[in-house]
Amino acid sequence: MLKGSSARRIISRSAIGGTLIAAVAALSGAGCNSSSSSADCTATRTYFEQSVWSPFMGTKCAKCHTPDGPAVVTSHAKFVIQPASYPGFIDTNLGTLKEVSKIQYEGKSELLLKPLGQMQHGGGAVLEESSDDYKALVELVSRLGTEDSCTEPVKASIASLQLLDPSATLRKASLALASRLPTSDEDAAVTKGGEAALDPAIDALMKDPVFLVRLKEIWNDFLLTDRGLEYGGAALNFMNDTDYPNVNYDDKDPDRYAANAAIAREPLDLLGYIVKNDKPFTEIVKADYTVVNPFSAKVYNVTDVKFADPTDETEFHEAHVKTAPGIAIPHAGMISTPAFLNRWQTTATNRNRARARRVYQFFLATDVLKIAERPVDATKVTGEENPTHNSELCTVCHQVIDPPAGAFRGWDEQDYEHFDPTAKWHDEMFAPGFSTDTLPPTAYTKGVAWLGGEIAADPRFALSAVYNVYKGFTGHDPLAYPRDATLGTFSESLTAWEAQDAFFRETAAAFTAGNFNLKIIVKAVLKSPYFRGVSADFSKMIETKDIGTARLLTPEMLNRKIPAVLGIHWRKQYDWGNQHDYLAEDYPLLYGGINSDSVTSRLTSPNGIVASIGVRMSNELACHVTAYDFTKAKADRHLFPMVDLTEVPESAGNVVDGSVTDIKKNIQYLHQLVLGEKLEVGDPEIERTYQLFLDTWHELSESGDTGLSNECSGRWDKVTGKDLDQGVQITDDKTYAVRSWMAVMTYMLSDYKFLYE
Repeated sequence: MLKGSSARRIISRSAIGGTLIAAVAALSGAGCNSSSSSADCTATRTYFEQSVWSPFMGTKCAKCHTPDGPAVVTSHAKFVIQPASYPGFIDTNLGTLKEVSKIQYEGKSELLLKPLGQMQHGGGAVLEESSDDYKALVELVSRLGTEDSCTEPVKASIASLQLLDPSATLRKASLALASRLPTSDEDAAVTKGGEAALDPAIDALMKDPVFLVRLKEIWNDFLLTDRGLEYGGAALNFMNDTDYPNVNYDDKDPDRYAANAAIAREPLDLLGYIVKNDKPFTEIVKADYTVVNPFSAKVYNVTDVKFADPTDETEFHEAHVKTAPGIAIPHAGMISTPAFLNRWQTTATNRNRARARRVYQFFLATDVLKIAERPVDATKVTGEENPTHNSELCTVCHQVIDPPAGAFRGWDEQDYEHFDPTAKWHDEMFAPGFSTDTLPPTAYTKGVAWLGGEIAADPRFALSAVYNVYKGFTGHDPLAYPRDATLGTFSESLTAWEAQDAFFRETAAAFTAGNFNLKIIVKAVLKSPYFRGVSADFSKMIETKDIGTARLLTPEMLNRKIPAVLGIHWRKQYDWGNQHDYLAEDYPLLYGGINSDSVTSRLTSPNGIVASIGVRMSNELACHVTAYDFTKAKADRHLFPMVDLTEVPESAGNVVDGSVTDIKKNIQYLHQLVLGEKLEVGDPEIERTYQLFLDTWHELSESGDTGLSNECSGRWDKVTGKDLDQGVQITDDKTYAVRSWMAVMTYMLSDYKFLYE
């Protein structure tokens, strides 16, 4: 296990253990149909993955039988297997194999004959009958004809992980969900109740308004609809003023900015409304309504909704929108909102295909560009009339993407949020629809609403929601299936993928069974080792490399964490009439954030600029908060409740034992408050921090400099900006303790465990 101070900067060294939570223990039964168990048992799903797919089917068969393979494109083979990039490809392919295995010739499954080159197999013989691969295929066919009754144990490398204990998990979850530290009562309840107490604690945190703020940030990271917030009017400027005459605000009208924000954030506000009210999350694509606040209601001329406070931007109600000419919008959750349609535009030649691609990506976790990754011979395409419909090189993708593109019929190809239900569609494209279903004529005027229902019913929708929550709260993309079985690390990489895939499937199943309540996924992720992992044996580092690994806090998350921990914001001092947070307004892009337009990907590891901002933040906040905290009565202090400025480590060359004890106790307190570390007073980390305090104190006392810069003094309230009473002000550092404690605060605020979570 990782130990010592060097490990502390690599992976959390907290001396806290734990066992796997029930949600992870459930991984043991993933893919099985019975509760029976056996030490030597292998589930059919696992057998297929490990003995058939990895050794040969994912390479030999996939060369021809994936959607873009020659067997499918040229020979129109009915046996089509999905590549590893397809979400849920193991289950999808296993289902396909089960159906194909039923087709027999002279009493033997077609699945066993064609690989031997029989039945006019276009690829000839790809397996030898005496080979281990063929024997594995025979075994699989036999298994597919019987009911699976196997339950497998938890992977040893996952089960051996050290996890955050319930109290530490609560702290991390509280910062992640509500951007605050747990109250003493919350911590006491979880400390006493253990794992069982985490559920109600997390449920309570998900009622905090900041939880919805965080969810909106997570979904905007891929929707990027916040681009409409640019210059305070981008969303309104995109709107058709014939359909929506109320978009014409005067530039000086203060309501213009609120109205623009309401239109720009409509998809995200709908998400927040659905989650807050425990509605099925499928409504993000199939809701037959939108939500409006007082400002968007005015833009849409919605008059049948009454607001308790017509100035409250956070009050939302369900509404149905009609354009000024009286055309009813066919609501389909997010995908029918002007913010979505204007962010993901189309053209007269693209014909909604780009939108359809985004729908697959955002709501079905499917990258349609990976359906066909083989090079295309342009000469064969240009010589074909209407190649997107007739060229086999093109149809592999277009037969997937054109039908949902056609479901967007009626939405203008130049004025993107303008809807005309009488508009004609392009008959030379594949017919509007989704998967194997065709858009019925009765739905031609509301195709996007029909599409939303189809998306919500697709099994990939649940997996997509799990993937999005997982990445949002861990900072990691889901693991890709290891492609090269010849690599020496393949087995370990496969173990990691199997464990994560099992967790995703279990969570998606619970989400579906729970009426698509997104909070089920959030709770599962926060209780999982992917959020709670602390450390692992180095021999298991491949399997566990993304488990519990702390993620660099986004500028938004760090901006909320600072006041949650310190009680003050990182803001420009002296400018109290124009308060703004550095990380929210000055440095969001420099600290690795996005603007949803020109910068759309967050940094996941710090560069030089990010590191420099972190150094400035730790220095300035240590300066601002230290003397200010000491101006308060001891019982009211947030950071230094156990010491006074008169307590110094030495006097006349002699150690002052009582003062040293108090200093170390306060250092222990700061480690818990700032870094979430519960350490004994004699812990080496406490000793290191004390040594920093002592070395700084020696250096200052030897210099004789008692000066304290104006910004670092305790002259005014760092929350309100008001001058403090003369009797409590701290304007110098006669005992050298203020700046010694500032050094400690700088050290902690620049620590990995503060900047990462």
